[in-house]
Amino acid sequence: MNAHITANILAVSTNDELQKRFCADLTKHHYQVRFCNPDRLQDNVSKERPDLIVVDVSDNEFDGFGLIEKLKGDATSKHIPTVALVPEKTPDLYQRAIEVHADDIFIQSFDIQEFFVHIKPLLRLSTMFVELENRIALAKKLGIQADDGIDETDDNAYQIMLISPRDGDKAMIEAVLNGNCQINVCEDFFVAEEELSKANYDAVICALNDENKEQAFVLSSRARNNPRLFNLPVLFINDDNITDRLDAYHRGVTRITNRPLNNASLHAKVKMLVRRQRLRWNIRKAMDSTRALQSIEPTTQAYNQDFFKTHLVHQIENAHKWHKHLTCVFFSIGNLSNIKTQFGDEAAQHLMQQIHQWISGLSRVEDCVSLYQENEFAIALPDTPMNEAQIVMHRIAGILSYTDFALPDVFQPVSVWVECGIAQLTADDDLNSMLERARNPIV
Repeated sequence: MNAHITANILAVSTNDELQKRFCADLTKHHYQVRFCNPDRLQDNVSKERPDLIVVDVSDNEFDGFGLIEKLKGDATSKHIPTVALVPEKTPDLYQRAIEVHADDIFIQSFDIQEFFVHIKPLLRLSTMFVELENRIALAKKLGIQADDGIDETDDNAYQIMLISPRDGDKAMIEAVLNGNCQINVCEDFFVAEEELSKANYDAVICALNDENKEQAFVLSSRARNNPRLFNLPVLFINDDNITDRLDAYHRGVTRITNRPLNNASLHAKVKMLVRRQRLRWNIRKAMDSTRALQSIEPTTQAYNQDFFKTHLVHQIENAHKWHKHLTCVFFSIGNLSNIKTQFGDEAAQHLMQQIHQWISGLSRVEDCVSLYQENEFAIALPDTPMNEAQIVMHRIAGILSYTDFALPDVFQPVSVWVECGIAQLTADDDLNSMLERARNPIV
């Protein structure tokens, strides 16, 4: 496909200088940016289906926060991530951003690279909502009573892991969150990682010092490579320990806040990150409601081939329309027939159940996993370029290839031979041509 767009961003501002700088910075990094008049914003949202909306709340020509509140109150736009551009970060602006449910806040003089890092999870959230909408629509056509309701309340106590805090840090966080939190304090990073893998947390807060800095980075990096934790917000409390913020973000840190702690800043960062994390879990629950007799293969519980192909047709149409990335990956279990011959049909079915669990666990919720043939799984990865999909493919194939599977009544571990195929959508592709290339094993 020619001229792939990383994301479509709709911005609202009458500041000519800001518009020029913003467009120049983002366009050269393959973001499509359109500025619009606030009076025409809702029409533009309906026509252009943006992945992100940016509102200049310092513009004297309109009420920016009021505009965000209106967007978040409208069913057609409330799930589009929306960020506020402010002249400076003050307690009042932080509080107002939280009240109108802005998804993030940036000062107008932001570093463009940090901007890209911070909006990436918002763009994935946008992808998740679009994917959910499409799967729900298809499920309903098949007669499935799918539930597209997303619980967006965040009244329940925040579950926070606080690692290696200073005296007073816990009390400060509890005060900032008005006591609406359950904080588990852990001094050891290895113990913390084990605990995070077992329980559901809304966020992790690490208090850095010279002795634990590298351990903290190891934890954040490992979280990003853990299928269960890769979306988990990790916030660092920095005491002049981080000299390169971009490097920290690339190593898995979600946010950095400096000492002395600013109550308004900490409150806004934690609240926005927790809202985002809870939305992801609730989208996953809603996505699961599309699984029913009409859409899944009963043995593995993966989506069946018909659902996958029908859904992929729609994904291809959208990707062509909006010039977005779309990649398909196939995994073929080459020795399944031998396993069936040696150990029986039931053992082979149990093996494919386990393989589906691994593939699903190593995939993002927005990636559609299907049992395509008896020995073949397929994944459609929306808004994902080839290089990122290859990382997913190699990670899954490597884990499957080096896993010893235990089967019922089989007194020896079983290993599998995995063949992979991958294809990124091109400008000339339709369903058949893309699947034909994707199912061609990589030699």
